[in-house]
Amino acid sequence: MNLKICHVDPACGLNIPPKNWGAVEKIIWEFENNQKLLGHESTHKLASYISPGEYDIVHCHVANLAIYLQEKNIPYIFQLHDHHAFHYGKNSSTYKINLKAIEGSLTTLLPARYLVDYFNHPKTQYFSHGVNINDFYPKQSIPTKLSTPKLLMIAANGLGGQSAGFDRKGFTYGLALAAKYNLEITIAGPNFNKSFFNENLWMFNYPKLNLVFDTPNSELLKLYHQHDIFIHPTMLEAGHPNLTMIEAAAAGLPIIANWEHETTFHGAWRAPRDVFEMERGLKDIVSNYNFYKKRAIATAKELSWENRTKELIEIYKEYI
Repeated sequence: MNLKICHVDPACGLNIPPKNWGAVEKIIWEFENNQKLLGHESTHKLASYISPGEYDIVHCHVANLAIYLQEKNIPYIFQLHDHHAFHYGKNSSTYKINLKAIEGSLTTLLPARYLVDYFNHPKTQYFSHGVNINDFYPKQSIPTKLSTPKLLMIAANGLGGQSAGFDRKGFTYGLALAAKYNLEITIAGPNFNKSFFNENLWMFNYPKLNLVFDTPNSELLKLYHQHDIFIHPTMLEAGHPNLTMIEAAAAGLPIIANWEHETTFHGAWRAPRDVFEMERGLKDIVSNYNFYKKRAIATAKELSWENRTKELIEIYKEYI
């Protein structure tokens, strides 16, 4: 059965595919391309250009646009990408609008199990993010040992309702780990990360800190290949694992990260926001680098966008 599918453009002013930054836009692009490769008709449109009955499946990624579809009597599958629904709490307007989007959906995909538990709604189900293994792949050489690894963090820091210097992504923990062992560390992300560093000027005292801003997506693989271990001590994500974790794994980087207990992610060392636990992970990965690297690559292949899209198509078919 070939399906006619439309993803709702988030209307955030970013290109699909995004040139530099834009997680939701990247997800839509990957779904759209892989759905076409599987023989389906797939596109993206602004919600106001979608008519009732025009598509077999309308896949919406933003709550207020989902509610707009409800008002137009267009059935939709909702995918929630908003960690603020958890951050602001159940009395917040953000939670309530996302709950309304869930209630009006055919089904809702949540890329983190804690969100499934949090909303506790019969229409929700866990659905992991993926990775494009054609764009992100490991270097050919795989060292068996690593003495002085280069550390990498890629993230958009900050959190709604907090100061610009609020460290949601754990940049300070990554820097502390690097400083403890005199290692080079690169922190990359969108241009608005500059606001974080302007409020944390003390971080510039570490001479082996490198900052990169607005790296084009076409240059991300090079950035991964220039480093050896990916660090991600985040405190809040809408996706577990999130996109950069899976991309790093696909590029062959073992990972030290904070993520849900329930999530199995081979090739990664789970460490809470605790630099001493992160240190244990660093020592273990350095001692067993080849083992962690191979497991990271294997995990990323399992989570390829092709595999995720095949599973998504099966979900779609339940609601036609």
